Amino acid sequence: MTAIRGYDMAQVDAVLKQADEALASGSEALRATARAVIQDVQFRERFRGYARHEVDRAVRQRLQQLT
Repeated sequence: MTAIRGYDMAQVDAVLKQADEALASGSEALRATARAVIQDVQFRERFRGYARHEVDRAVRQRLQQLT
């Protein structure tokens, strides 16, 4: 879902894609890297970006799966 002011869509997509690929790979090294990226990311805000609460929920879910 998009919002008037939200997180940068391209940045969010790239981070979540990396997490999903790490989960699918089964590689602990890729999972650790994706986990570190997700924990440290600071999403940029943009006009017409992804709704922040939805991204925050998706990030929490990915972190839980990567752990």
